[in-house]
Parts: sequence; structure tokens; C-alpha cells
Amino acid sequence: MKSESRSRRLPASTLLRRAIFFSLVATLFGTLLWRGALWMRGASQRPTFAATNLRTRPTCDVLVLGGTPSGIAAALAASRQGAHVVLLEPTSRLGGDITHAMLNMFDVPLSGNAAASGAIGGGIFGEFYRQLGVAFDIERAEKLFEEALAAHPNIRVIKNARVGRVILEEKRLVGVVLQTLSGCEEIVAAPAIVDASNDAEFAARAGAGYSLGRQNAHPDQKMQAAGLLFSVRGVDWNAVRAYVKGQKAVSLADLKKFKHGAAGSIDVRLEKRGALLRLGGTEGNYAWERGDIIKDYAPRGPNIVILSLNLGRQPQDGSVVLNTLNIVGVNGLDAASRAQARAEATREIPHLIKYLRDAMPGFSAARLHQIAPQLYIRETRHIHGKTTLEVEDVRSDRAFPDRIALCSYPLDLHPYARDDKNKFGPERYEYTLPLGALVPRSIDGVFVASRSLSATYSAAGSARVIPITMAAGQAAGQAAVLCAREGISPHQLADSPSRIAQLQDDLRKAQVNIGDDLARAR
Repeated sequence: MKSESRSRRLPASTLLRRAIFFSLVATLFGTLLWRGALWMRGASQRPTFAATNLRTRPTCDVLVLGGTPSGIAAALAASRQGAHVVLLEPTSRLGGDITHAMLNMFDVPLSGNAAASGAIGGGIFGEFYRQLGVAFDIERAEKLFEEALAAHPNIRVIKNARVGRVILEEKRLVGVVLQTLSGCEEIVAAPAIVDASNDAEFAARAGAGYSLGRQNAHPDQKMQAAGLLFSVRGVDWNAVRAYVKGQKAVSLADLKKFKHGAAGSIDVRLEKRGALLRLGGTEGNYAWERGDIIKDYAPRGPNIVILSLNLGRQPQDGSVVLNTLNIVGVNGLDAASRAQARAEATREIPHLIKYLRDAMPGFSAARLHQIAPQLYIRETRHIHGKTTLEVEDVRSDRAFPDRIALCSYPLDLHPYARDDKNKFGPERYEYTLPLGALVPRSIDGVFVASRSLSATYSAAGSARVIPITMAAGQAAGQAAVLCAREGISPHQLADSPSRIAQLQDDLRKAQVNIGDDLARAR
């Protein structure tokens, strides 16, 4: 019996061939299942609006690249217009700088300030702002983003999305190719695309022209200081609030003598009234200090700059996030530069906390809690658009004919070198954002709705903040739907006064303040 059993054994080569065969069958079956799942998921996102002018068949009405706050606003705006939307996020978390850089505070006018409180508090940004306030729990913000998108079945969110290449048709961006770890590919294409990535990565890959940092005025291409946010526990928040509320008042003229960062919420219209302004204050879970506390701190790192204290309390665990630590000389597009800057800033944090324990009321028991996984990058690319927002547009309260949002924020330029001062000071202006600043000049098919929109480096110091980029995202989302519905490109929309008027009407209906009062006052 044993000899018969041995004789029936198959040769090793035959066993190997069979193993390879069954492995190939399993792989093929898995691939078919994967592609079927993609088809089923994609079926619900097939275009609502017919687009016959593209060779690449659209798989959705609007494609949003980047799950940043502006990308979320774009996706929601498009979905509410009946569009089928695909939102691609390269990481596992939505929220951009809020979740990845721990930016738990919005740069908005504070109550009691004479600036136009609520000027950009409408629309989709306002929906989140009213729930979160000026400073907020990062996890709560992320949850609100997730819930808002999940409430729209016509939005397909793909996280950890790896874009292999972009698809161009005659200088028009029409889609991207997704790659999986197994090597499979999926084309995602749309009549209009919103690039909501912080660095306008996809518009740049498609050939959009751009400048780097302050390149439009300086040959060095330096970028604004990056920030490393971190949180501490053990803070007596009531003591912090009591201190900043008691900060001394100064005139605007004297305030301008302070170093960069002083009282960044001042309205330019106060100057004529000789207003007195405090160097500190509080609004809910947000507190700021611009005067005596930080001025005597001596940084250890050669590239570290400490300008002021911006404190955002997280109600859930009582920790306090500090947006205080700046690092100059960072190339935000270079991974090695970012890593080196983060390492230097991380080494600085224990020294800064030790200083604050002695210097800042309420911080005597402060201890490190968390450090942001990524730097807060304030500047990289500035896309060359059909319209470029300039400093004089901001300072002259300009109301553009193609305006899509009312804005109100200082020309807040963080330093490019350790000794830099912001030449524009803390004044706050009202101005409008033009649609043309979202439309790259050299390519079609895409709106850029992020800090990389078309602006000079100085004007971008105002337009880079989340409330303004979310307003840009909402406008871009609604503009993309208009393109899909009418079978036109972003360039054709931007060149059509009648269609711009239609877009503006759509934004008004969505409770967006596009600056009509400012236009009437001209």
C-alpha cells in the first residue's frame, strides 16, 4: 500500500504549475471583483448632465481634488445643485490643515471688532463656523465634515487616493488616473474640475503657470514662514481669559510700531476715529496676546520666530493648541525642507513651554500634549490666473464685476527671514474675490480653490485663510456645475458676463455674501 501511495504522488513540477494556475485564477477573480465594486460604486456617480464635447467619457459631473475645507465646500456646493461629485483625498483624513496641521482656529473677525463681522460668515463656511466657533475641537470639526458629505449620496469620497497622472485634452484638464496598491487603474473624469489641494498640485501638473513664494517681486522665491502647532494640557483657561481681557489699550498709530503680528484683527476704518485697541482678547475658546508676554522670548533655533500667542482651547479634553511657533526658510513643496523645519521646531517646543510657565498667566502647570503631524504651510504656489488679485485691489476695497465672495482679512504676511516685519501692518480691509482668480490662464477645465489661487504674494497674505478659501471652494463647486450643465469650460464661463451673473445669482441664493453692498458703495 505504501508503495502504491508513493507511485501516485505528482511530480513537484506539476504541483508547482497547478499552484501557479490557481494563484492566477484567484488573482483574476479578485481583480474582477475589485473592478465590479468600482463599477457599482461609480454607477451612482455617473453624470447627471450630458457633456458631449469631451473625448474622455465623464464618470461624474464634478471632480474635486483635495479634501481640504475648500474642497469640502466645493463638493457640497456642487451636490446641492444636483451634480454627481467625486472627491479625492490623498490621505486617510478630511480637513486639510485642520486635521493634519492641528489648525483649530479660524481667521475671522471677532465679536466687538468693528470689522464686518459675518462678512464672509455666510454660505457653507458659515454653516460650520456657527457650529464650531472661532476655536474648536479638531475631532469635532472632522466629524462635521464627514457627516456633511455623508448626508449627500451623490458625493463619492475616495480617501488614500493615489493619482498616477492627469488627463489632458488640448490643454484642458478633463480627469485623473487613480492607482491602487495592486497596480489597477481607474479613470475619473468630469466636465469641470476643482483643484482644492493646498498647492494647486493638479493644475500645476496639467501645465498651469505659477510663481513660487514671493517670486513675483523677489528673485529668491522664499515662502512665508511655516508654523508648527502643538497643544498643552494643564492650562488654567479662566486665568488666561482674565489676563488677555486686561491687556492695555493702545492707539492704532502706536500699534503700528509693534513688531509683526500685533493685533491682526484691526479694521482700517478705525484709524479715522483714533480708536484704542487692546493687545489681547478672547472670544469663546479663542484667546490672543500680542504684547508683553512673548516679546522677551529668545528662540534657540536659528530659523525660529515667535511673534504672538494664538490660543485655541479644545473643549472636549481642555487642551490648548498654540499657533505661535514659526519657522523661516522652509520650502513647502520640498519634503526634506519640511522635515528639517519640523525637527528644528520640535526641539524648540520644550523651551517655549518652559518660558510660558513663568511668563504667561494660566500656564504655570502647562505640559506638552500633542505636536501636529505636519507643518502649517502658508504659501507655496501662486497660480497665474485670468485675473490676479493685487494689493491695491485689497486696499481699495475693490468690487470686481465677476466677484464671487466678500473678503475681510489683513495682509497677513508671516516673515520670510528672522528680522522681517510685515510692512502692511494689522489693518483689515473689505474687498471681493474675482472668479478670474480661480481660473488658470494657460490651461482650461479646472478651477483652483485654495491658498494657491491667482494673487500676488502680498495679496495672498489675506486671501490664503480658510474662510476665504472655503468661499472660493463653494463658488468653484457651483461654477463647475454650471459648466457641466451647459457644456462649457471654465474659460468660457469666465468670459461670459451673462453666465457670471447666473453664477452670482446662484451664490446669493446659497446665502453667500458676494459683496453687493461694497459694489453699490463705489
